[in-house]
Amino acid sequence: MDDLVVPERDELADWDGPSGHHLVRPLSPTPPTWRARVGRRLNALVGRAMDVFSRGGSTSEGEPIALQRTGGPIARWISFPRGVRLATAATSATAAGLAAWGVLSMAGDELGMAMAAVAAATVLSAMSGPLGVRLANRLHRLIVGRRRYRISELRGIADRHAVAVRGVVVARRTAVSALSGRQTVWSLARFRKGAFVSSDFFHEAALDFLLDDGTDEPIWIEVSGGMLLDPFPSDERVQFQSTTLLELDHPFLTRLRLDDREVFGAEINIAPGDVVEVVGRLSRRLDPTAPSASGREPPQRRSLRSGTRVPVMVRKISELDLNLSRVRRTVPKGPPALSPGEPPIRKF
Repeated sequence: MDDLVVPERDELADWDGPSGHHLVRPLSPTPPTWRARVGRRLNALVGRAMDVFSRGGSTSEGEPIALQRTGGPIARWISFPRGVRLATAATSATAAGLAAWGVLSMAGDELGMAMAAVAAATVLSAMSGPLGVRLANRLHRLIVGRRRYRISELRGIADRHAVAVRGVVVARRTAVSALSGRQTVWSLARFRKGAFVSSDFFHEAALDFLLDDGTDEPIWIEVSGGMLLDPFPSDERVQFQSTTLLELDHPFLTRLRLDDREVFGAEINIAPGDVVEVVGRLSRRLDPTAPSASGREPPQRRSLRSGTRVPVMVRKISELDLNLSRVRRTVPKGPPALSPGEPPIRKF
């Protein structure tokens, strides 16, 4: 702000030198490197793929829904870190090449080679999803092992650093899960028809929440672009009816509702009061509910958000953590901000 200070009149009177005109040019920003340009191109391509292959982005009566994905394996693949997406894409491309080789071998009357190529393609295609989850979990454990902090320790860390924080989920708003009908801040449901070659269908919805460990003001978790790392529980046999998940507009669900089809479903939920470990890029955001450092500065709260290479990754902690035993568990106030409709009926 020094360049905006106007000098006093007596200082101007002391100047007796000649006047002149000076051409002031703004400082040119540093040109981005080729890695940054390639990274932006890849992120743009992934964003277009997400718009085409997944359906999301609805709004509630108040604030918009921070994260909502509905679709097939592409909707799940988009949430992986960039390096994991490249690895799984290479695996899927190899599987497609082996399948094409098997078709060509069958056309050339090489039945043994064709069967081997198709079998290898099937195995690689089935391994692509679990491989992505395993690599993402490995990245999560690597950051947690080296950069895990308490919230009070984040005051001495600059923004844009990838850190890990463990705490108790404090809900600002909640959403009703698609399978169990619970109030959650993050829900990921998977449906499959039960056949070996059938593809999975995913519905994911999440809302921003606060994370509290009792050492400082809770930190804000921005779920946009994030992913859940917990494994799916055992599948349950459920039956769709005409009103099941009516708020979700997708051809896969429409066919299930019209046919009263029985499918297998599983769900991962993050509810208020759960203990989670979150990895993300340290940042800050305006929050009127946060205490202000001074009367002149707007109130800001530290936050974790998704970065270019590392998205927000959340893993539920099942073991007891004595450091979090005194953190207050609060019940969410008000009705859920998002409800996909009536859940399917469980078949026992």
